[in-house]
Amino acid sequence: MLSLFFAVLFMAAGSNASPCKVSARSSAVSSSSGVTPTGYPPGSQQLYVNQGASNTLQNAVNNSSGTQFVTSPGSGAQAGIQQVGSGSTSPGSCPPGFINTVFNTDAPAQQGWPQTVWSSLTSNGVNDWIGFSLTTLDAKNTYDVNGSPAAVMPPLNNAQIHIVMDPRDTDAAVQMVQGPSPPQYLELFNEPDHSFEGLTPTTDAAAAAQNLQVMFTIPHNATTYISPAVAFPNSAWLPSFRDACNNCFDQIPIVSMHIYEPDPSAVIAGIQTFHGTWPDKRIWITELSPARQDCTLSDAASGPGSIGDYINTLIPQIVALGYVDKIFWNSGEWDATALNAAPSGCNPSLVDASGNATPVLQALGQICGGSGVAPAGGSSATS
Repeated sequence: MLSLFFAVLFMAAGSNASPCKVSARSSAVSSSSGVTPTGYPPGSQQLYVNQGASNTLQNAVNNSSGTQFVTSPGSGAQAGIQQVGSGSTSPGSCPPGFINTVFNTDAPAQQGWPQTVWSSLTSNGVNDWIGFSLTTLDAKNTYDVNGSPAAVMPPLNNAQIHIVMDPRDTDAAVQMVQGPSPPQYLELFNEPDHSFEGLTPTTDAAAAAQNLQVMFTIPHNATTYISPAVAFPNSAWLPSFRDACNNCFDQIPIVSMHIYEPDPSAVIAGIQTFHGTWPDKRIWITELSPARQDCTLSDAASGPGSIGDYINTLIPQIVALGYVDKIFWNSGEWDATALNAAPSGCNPSLVDASGNATPVLQALGQICGGSGVAPAGGSSATS
């Protein structure tokens, strides 16, 4: 989450930069099931300014990567959109393509972006990423707070999961799906049930269903849809969307959820409750992190009270559930937690300020059988 100062700065600059979010509330009571959904802090909402006639704040999206994996890069598409290509999948106890990440803000301005950053991530088993955008980042010249375009890097573009950010993106998404190179996966809205600091719009379930209905009437055999990713996965929003959208869920094999929770047992309980509502669907956790305002974990690779031990405890339990195909760790760039005003000690960043692997990334890589080390000399990813 960005402070109000940063939010105003982005608005004034016309930036597409994506603020992370953290809430003073760690959870909210579900209006339908009586359960308490998991917390929802950093990185799930993006703030950007529409480049059209009106300077309106657009909603962010979260994305994820798919259950089926493409081994060759996409051929590209209109507006720079490409299919999922992915990085290398580490051998080990995790399913193929299980470990993925989230990019939030300042990535293009960060030292080592994108070559060193992406090399560090893929060297430690990260496959795909979601970054709050329908287009690729190099097509968004205001994604960086400094206003410079992101570097063009085909492997990075190919590994992106694209998102229909909010109702204003739907027409462009229809064109994308019907274009010459449609994406393999497409997430439909990011956290329509939660407005970041009152700056991002919310969309009720019935309105979202009406807006997205066109996505289900067009041919989309090349694209697999992922459900809207809601801030409160065990609330009534997603079931209400299903009920309002005619036969939509017949065409949605994957449901998405966000979890910000420093207690592994609470994460597992939240996933199990979500699965109970959607027993016939595969699950992607498109935002996962222990970081929120009450997190006391250190960012060490191991040891009591560390994010490393959190990873070593939690990830095998998620894999053992058998119905979660992918997780997206937030965040893939440096220092997102500081922007959220979350505790500085609980920093889930996978790379440091130079783009090299942090102890957190090393722990995440090792849990799925990867090397868990930074690339020597900050070597670049190959195209």
